[in-house]
This record gives sequence, structure tokens and C-alpha cells, in this order.
Amino acid sequence: MSEYPSAIINSINIDKPDELPDDFNKFKLKDIILLSLHDNGGTFRAVYTTPNSTSKSIFFKFKIDFKFLVLISSRDINRNHILNLGDFEQKSVSFSDYDKQALTHFPKYQLITKSKVKRGKILTNRQFKTLSDIKKGDKITAIINDGSLKVEIIVTALDDGNIGQIISVKNQNNQTLKAQVISKNQAIIK
Repeated sequence: MSEYPSAIINSINIDKPDELPDDFNKFKLKDIILLSLHDNGGTFRAVYTTPNSTSKSIFFKFKIDFKFLVLISSRDINRNHILNLGDFEQKSVSFSDYDKQALTHFPKYQLITKSKVKRGKILTNRQFKTLSDIKKGDKITAIINDGSLKVEIIVTALDDGNIGQIISVKNQNNQTLKAQVISKNQAIIK
């Protein structure tokens, strides 16, 4: 369920197939492949290594009771609003209400709403843009370290970026370089 990192599984019941091979207790499980998943169950294929070292697939049905932890707006949020802790609460929702783009925890970077979000709605990545530490077009100081020599130059950011990220910058000679953002107005040339 790595596809659903915020899933909370309360119970799983696997239906045994009508017929299993006589030597099934000697099979070694090699892989499980999820074939279908819906609100209360699904199917998967289990791949086994048999005692004579061949592969054998067996199909199973299962019933599952699970929910997903997501962030839900606790009030109406206007456009161009910077998301803060008072704007949402974490709740569990069923599979039918889940959205793969849902925010599951408070983001590392500041987010700003692209449009109005109604109270009680699941917050998704589609509703926000990142409020970047450095914006495309900003003039910033780039540091070049070469052993004991340290040179600072003024460059233009070609991308938005947050502290720790690598962005493209252009120097006064129109050369494009890669730089790691270290503050709101500085980067280190890589």
C-alpha cells in the first residue's frame, strides 16, 4: 500500500481460493501484486516459488476496512491565502472520498491558495502553489567556493526555489549555472 501512505488499515480478511495445490505449505511467497481496490475490498495476485523452483501465481479476493488521514479545511479559505495551522484539521476519510493529490500532513514549504477553498473540503496539491524563498527573475548573490577562494557574484534566478533546492541561475555573461538555495537571497554555485 505504498501508493497510499496515509492509509490506516483496521482489518483485512483474505478469502482462501477454492483449491490450493497439495504442497502449498511448502511454497515461498515472492511478491504480491494489487490488481483492484475499491471501498471495501479488492483482488491481488500472490507470486510464489514452488518446491521445484518454478513460479506460481495464485489469485485472492480480500475485504478491507481502511481510512485515509488527510487535511480538511476547517473554514472557508480565500484565494491568495498563505496556508497556516488554523486553516485545517487532520481527519480520516473513506476510500470513496480519498484523492491521491490530498495533503496528508503540514507541508514543508509555505503554500498559497490558487482559488477559494470551501470549509470541509479535502485540501489537495492542485489547490495550492508554493510560496518560494526565491522567485524566477530575482537578483540574488551566488557564492563560488574554490578551496580557500570565495567569490560572490550577482545572478538572476531562472526558477522558483526554496532553501535546499537546486535552481538554474544566469550570470552577467548569460551563462546558465546550477545553484543550491541557502537563504532568501543567496545560493551556492554547484
